[in-house]
Amino acid sequence: MKFRYKVLLINIILISIALSISGFLMMSRENRTMLDAQVKNSVTENNLVQSVMEYSMLDTINNNPGSLESELPDISLQVSAGILNDTTELFIKYDDKVIFTTDEEHPLPSDINTDNLSTYQKKYFFSDENDKEYIYVTSTSNINNHILNIITKRDITDNKYMTDTSIRDFRTFIIIMLVLSSLFVFIISTLLTRPLEKLNSITDEFSEGNFDSRSDIKSRDEIGLLSEKFNHMADSVEGHIDELNDMIHKRDQFVADFTHEIKTPMTTIIGYADTIRSVDLPREDEIKAANYIFSEGRRLEQMSSHLFDLIYLKDGEIPKQTVNTQGLGEAVIETVLPSIEKAKLTLEYDFESASIIGDSPLLKTAFINLLDNARKASSSGSKISFTGHVLPKKSEKDDTSVYEFIVEDHGIGISEEDIEKICDEFYMVDKSRSRKEGGAGLGMSLVSAILKEHDAKLRIESKLGEGTKMIADFSCSSYEDDEE
Repeated sequence: MKFRYKVLLINIILISIALSISGFLMMSRENRTMLDAQVKNSVTENNLVQSVMEYSMLDTINNNPGSLESELPDISLQVSAGILNDTTELFIKYDDKVIFTTDEEHPLPSDINTDNLSTYQKKYFFSDENDKEYIYVTSTSNINNHILNIITKRDITDNKYMTDTSIRDFRTFIIIMLVLSSLFVFIISTLLTRPLEKLNSITDEFSEGNFDSRSDIKSRDEIGLLSEKFNHMADSVEGHIDELNDMIHKRDQFVADFTHEIKTPMTTIIGYADTIRSVDLPREDEIKAANYIFSEGRRLEQMSSHLFDLIYLKDGEIPKQTVNTQGLGEAVIETVLPSIEKAKLTLEYDFESASIIGDSPLLKTAFINLLDNARKASSSGSKISFTGHVLPKKSEKDDTSVYEFIVEDHGIGISEEDIEKICDEFYMVDKSRSRKEGGAGLGMSLVSAILKEHDAKLRIESKLGEGTKMIADFSCSSYEDDEE
């Protein structure tokens, strides 16, 4: 439900309640006033009848005491004819016996009780009879030790009619007021909510991608403040669009890189596991295969944690420690050798022992990717080499040396145009070959990210049809000669 309709509904309810309560109180007071006036007039009329009746009876007692009871009907008739109006009836009871009434068709109701009514005490009662309302007033006089009850019956139906008419008129008044007030409230709420609807429309445009949308609502109330807040929010959102896109891109890259990277160790694990399962190997070979499975499983575990840190940590920092280059190279060879031999390729390797600072599992992942790319680019029977050595210092003042890892193949090579794009995500030099090998164009982007994290420089030397040389240069602080 729209806000304007909520405002309209709430105001109608409040106005209805206010009018109903005020009308009820007003009509109740008016009805009470009219009833009080009727009671007062009825009591006054009864007093007048009582006074005239007592005066007439005293006159009869003085002239002829024995004829009082027989004279009472005539006295009552004279009094009623001279005093009472057309809407009042008279009942006279003498010693609890009705001896006179002006209303022969309607006897005195049985619930009009005059017992235990002291002299000159008055009571009044309301009664509904035949769709009419009456007020009965009773009084008592003591004449020569006889009880005389004077009962007047006054028709107050007009009072009820006036009340019903007031109620009907008030209902009509409420309906008219509700219609007029509803129209007025609707117009006011429409004017008040129009800026909100305009702001809502701008918000819809903004949510649909139109980030240039801004609110031009200018006012000094809460809506104007809300408009300013919206514009401030829109500026902030627009300013962070590139950052959000980068975050999404990093998330997608993480998923794709991780999926790509688990393929090689999973292939190794599945291959060795299938060998253990299907071939009866010597105990030594079983242990060796189990070690491969265990080490690759541990590498998967470490790689998942380090990839997450590498891609999502803002500062890009990962835990690093001293890594022996010879041990790192031999660990890489141990992992990739089965797949290279399966492709009927020759792998040559030689590593000079030195120390570099880095994360061994991530570096292993980088070189495995480089060797895997060399394997895919090479034809059966060709040679791949993986070497590492310390370069001579440029000057004696240098405190550190450069350690150079080289992965070289004699395969199809890479064009200069492709070399510039090879580290881009999802970029594949030979798409048909990559798809055949199950590649996704993510290996080199991950290698570049890992080397960058280690402050290493990647150089690519390649010629089409002759082969490719991938060179990674690391800073190293110490090294040992092979002779040592």
